[in-house]
Amino acid sequence: MFSLPYLCFCIYCMLQLCFFIIMDSRYRNVSSTPERYFSLILIIMMFSFVADIISSLYGVSDWIFPFAAAGNYFEIILNTMLLPMYYLYVCTQISNLDMVLKQRIYKILLILAVACSAIVISTAFTRQVFYFDEAGIYHRGPLFWIPMLILFVMMLIIEGFLINQKSKIEMRYYRALILFLILPLLGWGLQFLIYGLPFSLISATLAVQVVFTNIQNRTMSIDYLTGAFNRKELDKHMQNKIDAATSNHSFSAILLDIDNFKSINDCFGHYEGDIALTDTVNILRNSIQHNEFIARYGGDEFCLIIDVDDPIDLESTIQRINDNLLAFNENSKKPYKLSFSMGYEVYHPSIGNCSELFLHTIDQKMYDEKKSRNATNKCSDI
Repeated sequence: MFSLPYLCFCIYCMLQLCFFIIMDSRYRNVSSTPERYFSLILIIMMFSFVADIISSLYGVSDWIFPFAAAGNYFEIILNTMLLPMYYLYVCTQISNLDMVLKQRIYKILLILAVACSAIVISTAFTRQVFYFDEAGIYHRGPLFWIPMLILFVMMLIIEGFLINQKSKIEMRYYRALILFLILPLLGWGLQFLIYGLPFSLISATLAVQVVFTNIQNRTMSIDYLTGAFNRKELDKHMQNKIDAATSNHSFSAILLDIDNFKSINDCFGHYEGDIALTDTVNILRNSIQHNEFIARYGGDEFCLIIDVDDPIDLESTIQRINDNLLAFNENSKKPYKLSFSMGYEVYHPSIGNCSELFLHTIDQKMYDEKKSRNATNKCSDI
């Protein structure tokens, strides 16, 4: 039955969703698949709240009754279809995802979602899931537990999949995604046990807030063109690594720039120069672990922060970058070849506890290599 506290809860959650929609559309990259899925999740949830409010209006007036009845159907169906969208969003946060596994689980979720929707629609004829008595009062039917169980199973499938893929997800994002699924799971349980408030939607709104805070607003820390982190995030991340470093456990950083990048812009245009920047980031991503850090230092310069404190392992990473660069140039049909100058070092507390000092150290090493390479090229031209 409709009540003022209930309406206040719903309006508050809808206002939150409106805020997330506005902020997401303001900062997001429109071509980004994760952000498209996130926007669809927000929109589906908004419609779910509208359907839930309408479904609570039974008993208010006879002419409203058909809309209230329809609201119940739409709410459960929208909540069911929300789960495959959750799953697709989770998949976008996983690196090197097995696409066959992704499609198999997605098909299972779609089958369960369609089955749940069909059961809900069938209650219009069977009155087994929910029904309205002669006075127009809503009641749960004896088989109400079946669609709720299907929703619960779908949530467990996604949760199990996420746990299984933990090693392929950056840890801070993994924690947010776990909450992204646990909170609605708890909400669905409360919805089953207690009737009167849209616990599933309220908990889903809290989950969206967690994801927006920890994942979606990362666009403010991302370089729009390349998808790497920006300079501000680099300074913060490096300082955090320095503060946590000890003589026994440290990290390494690699600073590189693209050789003759100005020539690419001058000869082939700035559009091709932008492609060269994104190709560089892809080469670097393929050369390090998925949870290691890449930032655009500025212009055509990039910085990598990796969890390596052994010079031999650092040299292995440099070799992987060079191997991937060579493979790119061999397979690319570009009218130019990419090449990098790199400076790199394992951080040691003796360098100093300031990120600027360490960046200056590897920056100097990078330019020493560039000078050496330019001198070699000049000699070879003689």
